[in-house]
Formats: sequence, structure tokens, C-alpha cells
Amino acid sequence: MFLKYRYIPNYLSLFRIVLTPIFMIAMFQNTLFFKLISLKIFFLASLSDFLDGYIARKYNFVSNFGKNIDPISDKFLVISSFIVLSILYPSIIPFWMVFLIVLRDVLVTMLRYYRLSISSSFQTSFIAKRKTLIQIVIIHLILILHIVEPSYILDNQYLYYMVLFSVLLSWFSAFSYIFPAKK
Repeated sequence: MFLKYRYIPNYLSLFRIVLTPIFMIAMFQNTLFFKLISLKIFFLASLSDFLDGYIARKYNFVSNFGKNIDPISDKFLVISSFIVLSILYPSIIPFWMVFLIVLRDVLVTMLRYYRLSISSSFQTSFIAKRKTLIQIVIIHLILILHIVEPSYILDNQYLYYMVLFSVLLSWFSAFSYIFPAKK
């Protein structure tokens, strides 16, 4: 009976992938209803990110599939969200920021699979986990403002600097993968 719950973390990661295009479609509908729906979908997807890791660690439901699908679903959600927000608010999230986030994630993902192919371990760093959390918090903040007061987003340089900080943190977190510490 307990064995049938073993794949819940993987289902949650796959659920996040399914929610992402729905979130993107809802974001492009310029009505209050769809703005609320997009916030709820993003919140639900973010919650699934927390829950899949928590359940996998607490009950030792760790699998090779889960180790691969979880970071991919995280990247898919965050990158897709930044792309949509960049289209809607290019002065706050310019294309070059999104490009740098995507480039970092592609490089780290390629490095992950390379290291796994040579049987080396590849653990997500503490700073990379915090980077994802900060990106998700920033996206939530922008989504809330998107509902409440979209003009505030355009007039607020703080949001620009928050996204810039997340870009810099993304690249800072990549250095531990690109230049691993010698043991």
C-alpha cells in the first residue's frame, strides 16, 4: 500500500510541467478573471515544487527520474514565467535578463547530464535552491501587482533591480557547478 505513494513527488513535478502552459495562456488574457487564475496556477505550481521535494526527502521517495524531472520542471516554470512577464513588461524584465537566465539554466543542465554520464554525483547547491525560491517570490510579487496595479509595475524600478538581482544570483549559483571546489 505504501509503495503506491512512492511516485507522488514525480507526479507533482509532471503536474508542474502541465500547469506551465496553462499559466502562460492565462497570462495573455487581459481580464481580471484570468489574471487571478494565472496567479493561482503559478502558486499551485510553486507549491508543488515545495511538496515534491519535501515528500521525496521525508519518505525517501527519491528516484533517478525524480532527480531529473524536478529541476527540469522548475526551470520550465520559472523560465516560462519570466518569458511571459518579459513580453508583458519589457522595461522591467528586458529580454537580455531572460536570455541570461535561460543560458545559465541550459549550461547547468548540460553540465548536470555530463557529470551524471560519467557517474559523478551532481547535487543541487544550497545557493541554487535559494535562487529558485527568490525567483519564485519575485514572480509572485509581479503577478500580484499585475492584478492589483499593472501601472505600478511599469513605474517601479525596484522590480527591475529585483529581477536583476535574481539574474546575478543565478549566475553566482552556477559558479559552484562550473568551478567545483576541490576536495
